[in-house]
Amino acid sequence: MPSIKDLKKRIGTVKNTQQTTKAMKMVSAAKLRRAQEAIHSHRPYARRIGALIRLVSSLSESSNGSLFFGKGAATGTGTEGETTVAKKRVLLVLVTSDRGLCGAFNGNVIKTAQRWMNENGANYETVQLAFVGRKAYDFYKNKKVNLGPYYAELGGKVDFTKAKKLADGVIELFVSGQVDEVKFIYNEFKNAVTQRVQVEDFLPLSPSSGQGGADAIAVPPMYLVKPSPEELLNQLMEKNFAIQAFRIMLESQAGEHGARMSAMENATKNAGEMIRKLTLQFNKQRQAGITKELLEIISGSESQKNSG
Repeated sequence: MPSIKDLKKRIGTVKNTQQTTKAMKMVSAAKLRRAQEAIHSHRPYARRIGALIRLVSSLSESSNGSLFFGKGAATGTGTEGETTVAKKRVLLVLVTSDRGLCGAFNGNVIKTAQRWMNENGANYETVQLAFVGRKAYDFYKNKKVNLGPYYAELGGKVDFTKAKKLADGVIELFVSGQVDEVKFIYNEFKNAVTQRVQVEDFLPLSPSSGQGGADAIAVPPMYLVKPSPEELLNQLMEKNFAIQAFRIMLESQAGEHGARMSAMENATKNAGEMIRKLTLQFNKQRQAGITKELLEIISGSESQKNSG
């Protein structure tokens, strides 16, 4: 059983930890407000540009031949003369945080990536992993997986320059033929306590199921586009990928702050509960010590009376 001195020291240590977690919660709450405003203001724009690309691509004859709207799988002849389709190469971009203490935020992305590879890995020739954020990279760097680029400098505060660098990097891999598909795995921000892991197709685009989700625009029977659908589509495509990468990074940033705020709130509550239990134990120990001393005094007094 720990002594009174040990209990007092442990109570002081837990109180210091509680002050730290409470301060971290307040910092995360302040950052979350700004990140939440940023993602809520950017989401409509990102979804709308995705919907516009689908609309214009349906009017443009050049979209079917565009590299970004799908790459035809290579075909060949099997051993018995049957036509075979070559398996594609996929790049999974895992978006996690650089720091921990945010609950299951990073673990959920890693688990989703593992589950996706177990379920779909056999359908691809190679599955390559790229990383935004240190936590997923640290997890996989010593594993037997096909490691792709690690964008170490993109962590921390999100800005459009970082998002464009990320988009340019994966586009270069796609255009050069090193990968045939690009998917992002990240935490989509729902609210301060809820994040949902998404596996989102980034490249190639699909006119029917491209970026933009439920905000798709119905194609009217007649639609006049000037100077031409092809030119407008090219202009939209120049901006789209960086905008979508920026949205994904903002989603992850807001989710990280929300997860860390929740984790620190739980840690603060747990520290308070531990302090309560330790204080109760401390009081019991102290009361037992006082009772023991009183019994010793009384016993000494009685022995003196008896000897007298």
